[in-house]
Amino acid sequence: MVNLDAARRQVIGSNFQAKPKDPKLVRSLLAGKLVMTPHKAWSLPAEPTWTEDPFDDFNWQFQFHMLRWMDPLRREGLNGNHQATEMWQRYARSWIAANPPGASESKWAWIDMTDGIRAQELCFGLALVGEQAWLVESVRQHGQWLADPEHLQPGNHGMHQLNGLFVVGAVLEDQEFLQRALDGIQQFLEAAWDHQGMNAEGAITYHRQNLTWWEDTLKRLDLEGIKRPPAAERLALVPEILAHETTPLGRFARVGDTDGSSPSVVDHPFTDFVTSQGKRGAHPSSTTAVYDAGYAYVRSGWGTGERAFQDETYLTVLFGAQNKQHGHADGTSLTYATNGVQWLDDQGRFHYGRDATRRYVVSRAAHNLVVLPGKSPRKTRTVTLEHFRETEAAVDFLLTDPSYDDVTIRRRVVYLRHWDLTLVLDAVQADEPVEAEQRWHCGRGISAKALSLGFALFSESADFHVAALTPQTRRDIRNGQESPMIGWTSAGWRKRAAVDVATTYDAGTDLQFASLLGTWCPPAVDLLQQALKTEPAVDADLDHLIPHALLESPWPGALKPASRQKPAELLAEAEIVAPGLARVIADGPHRYFGFDVFDGTHLVAAGPWIGRGEFTTSLAGLAHPRIRVRHRTTPEDRQHITLDVGSPAR
Repeated sequence: MVNLDAARRQVIGSNFQAKPKDPKLVRSLLAGKLVMTPHKAWSLPAEPTWTEDPFDDFNWQFQFHMLRWMDPLRREGLNGNHQATEMWQRYARSWIAANPPGASESKWAWIDMTDGIRAQELCFGLALVGEQAWLVESVRQHGQWLADPEHLQPGNHGMHQLNGLFVVGAVLEDQEFLQRALDGIQQFLEAAWDHQGMNAEGAITYHRQNLTWWEDTLKRLDLEGIKRPPAAERLALVPEILAHETTPLGRFARVGDTDGSSPSVVDHPFTDFVTSQGKRGAHPSSTTAVYDAGYAYVRSGWGTGERAFQDETYLTVLFGAQNKQHGHADGTSLTYATNGVQWLDDQGRFHYGRDATRRYVVSRAAHNLVVLPGKSPRKTRTVTLEHFRETEAAVDFLLTDPSYDDVTIRRRVVYLRHWDLTLVLDAVQADEPVEAEQRWHCGRGISAKALSLGFALFSESADFHVAALTPQTRRDIRNGQESPMIGWTSAGWRKRAAVDVATTYDAGTDLQFASLLGTWCPPAVDLLQQALKTEPAVDADLDHLIPHALLESPWPGALKPASRQKPAELLAEAEIVAPGLARVIADGPHRYFGFDVFDGTHLVAAGPWIGRGEFTTSLAGLAHPRIRVRHRTTPEDRQHITLDVGSPAR
């Protein structure tokens, strides 16, 4: 017996709902033109073989065999369009005849998810063409196929299969099908959403899509008078997560197979707030969110203080399993936005296939982390969050990455709230010598320039620095390189764009890379360089790793680099800017400056030649601090003066 009322009421989901453009879509189909987003138009044969693959594209074949593209015909047929009804029936018959269960010429006919969505389309079609034996038999065959545990796949594909089985059970009034579907739905719901409300897919776009799909799944149960499973309560946590996953630019952070998008379709005050850039709704109470599944989101604020929403600093820090369904090999990677610009980014989806660009964008090589070019990482390894601490002054993460055999990589990420800067410290320990690269992938439209002290990044309106705090000398910028592939990002379906990748290199068995991310800030660079010389351990206590001054509010003028007037002779002055802290401002006619720290006549630290006339140093342990300022363009034109800290030059 067929329950046509169930076939009507179970029409759920945006892809099966009537739309204003339905008449136009149907006219196109009746004219033999098939368009399945994001693909180009294709001339639909009157009698397809169902082995067609005009674009050599997995996704196109996937959609073709779903038969969801036929749903506008069903919808318009119900409105009285007899041509649409005839076409729906003709192509449904054709597909069924050419594709017996498990014996199709195309592997896509009965692959997971196509089977579940097509089962829904055929069930809904019963309300259009009536209880015809050929269609009822195919619906039953779909139920038998979907009820077989051997055919059920994990993730959202399995969820769609269970939806198909549930609809078949409701329409055929088959209690066995219904019970199998309900058991699976409960099991999959618990696996898809953890106790924090985080989804298991590994990509933010899929977190949002899964919320929609699972809400639709639960509505199906409601319509049949079936109680929702207890785990359904976890979905109430998702809007807050989506808010944290949205950058100040109003788009999802590019994590996993995510190409833009936003939570705008989710009706909740938190998602309203981030998609309107704070103009409506309400923001979460915390600016930091850490999830056990491997995601951490940090922002400087919600735009309710001195900074506009879009100008706040925002970073993602990733860890956890490296083999999530739509995730990338991105453990320890981060993305970074500030002052309205996405400076450092992930590479997105590109498409679903096996070509070189797809392999690259999902690989470790395409992320902002340490890469060992001579070794192959293992996706079965899990990157762990060893330590997380949040204070008024800092947000602190320590990650351990065992992705490479015989190598341990540990990454420390410390966001300094008062200074709006982020320290990234990488330690590489290997049994045998390795070549290592710390890579920084720029966002689209960002250019990078290698400097003596790291990299400068430029947008149309601002700049950003990745300051190198450790002494590696080899740095470069790569862009749009094919072999080995590097410097590409997704720009749409099967579209890519070249981006700059800034890289620092080193080799050995015990390596350290340290970078400071943010607006150029010489005092912070100086203090961290000094601190890392005395306390280089990646797992040092925060108070030992970070100079005390950087855990306090900046002193007046600290965030404004000194300007140069280039006087004829070297001039310099020193001032105490904080307890135990001195800053020297120097100027002169030449290009380079050097700063040496003395305790009386004893040389404590000799500084390198640098291209700036300011220097900040700790005075801890110095009884009679003095600073010698050197100045030159060539070895012959050298000048120098010595300052007693706090007194005029002499």
